[in-house]
Amino acid sequence: MQMQQMQVQVPAGVSAGQNFQVNVNGQLMNVQATANAGESMMIQAPAAPIAQGVAVAASPTPFGQQLAQSGVAPGNTFLEGVGGLYARQHLEVFELITGCETKNRYSFATIPHGHVIPVNPGSSWSQQYRSAAGFNPLLKAKEESECFERVCCPLFRGFQMDFRDGNGTSFITINRPFKCDPCYCQPMCSCNTQELSISAMGAPVASAKETTGMCCSTGCCARQFTTYDKDSKQMYTLKVDGCSSKSGGCNFCAPGLCNENLTVDITDSQGGLLPPSTFVWPGCNCGGLTDLSNMVIQFPDGTSADERTAILAGMMLIEFTVMEERRQQEKNNNNGGGGGGAPASQEMER
Repeated sequence: MQMQQMQVQVPAGVSAGQNFQVNVNGQLMNVQATANAGESMMIQAPAAPIAQGVAVAASPTPFGQQLAQSGVAPGNTFLEGVGGLYARQHLEVFELITGCETKNRYSFATIPHGHVIPVNPGSSWSQQYRSAAGFNPLLKAKEESECFERVCCPLFRGFQMDFRDGNGTSFITINRPFKCDPCYCQPMCSCNTQELSISAMGAPVASAKETTGMCCSTGCCARQFTTYDKDSKQMYTLKVDGCSSKSGGCNFCAPGLCNENLTVDITDSQGGLLPPSTFVWPGCNCGGLTDLSNMVIQFPDGTSADERTAILAGMMLIEFTVMEERRQQEKNNNNGGGGGGAPASQEMER
């Protein structure tokens, strides 16, 4: 049987030399981990179709068994021991054809601890993680929201979003209340604070709120978000500046063809600058048509699962406010779609 080369992520519990299975367009493929392969690494390996009726050694399937095989219980502890998360939002075919807002859908892949994440990752660097998020995700998430709110008030819609594995097990849950704001014109003014919270196993873990003040306090094109722990104690501040970044990135016309990275500055409660997270343009390929957002969410070394959850909360709130506003502008749906404010400072170029 002819062998073919393919790029895959080594599932949890698989070491060098062991075989594991992957699902390629509905067909099971048998893959052998290379000699230098380690857990969660992306490898280039030969793969052969598994003929029907041929018995194969038991091995973990990529999606649905990664956390279970590692013994990770439901909750937010899956964030420990990794360098970050890569989040990929998928465009629904119905939304592509009609332009009507549908439920946001995401898949997540891990960025292993020790992998250096550049300030400006770019589509080339992030391609392996984007592929893993689509082909071999760690978890998937889909918002559950009201159709009326999505169509008429997309920027303010309330929803619940469970992060689930392939077995349907929920690990964490995002809850966002519906908070309509007729004065929404960030970064100038707003009447209601946009916020969301994350819980694990029904217990609150972290929350995030948009805390942008008047433009003179945050910059003429900057928006600010603050995250809190379960006791409402401030943890991190995330800032999206449409012009530049304190971390070294240039955010002008980002993310898009001319500038692939929109850098989000993250500071701790004492004002110390931490490794940034980034919205990355997927590149000059089908990703530019099928992906709406690609996020590189970086976790500082030595942080707890709850602290990492707070950063995730902040990035997801930015996704549903800043990035959603830009998407609505692209669809020319801001006035009739509940945008409630002025156009975003920079439009996404895709």
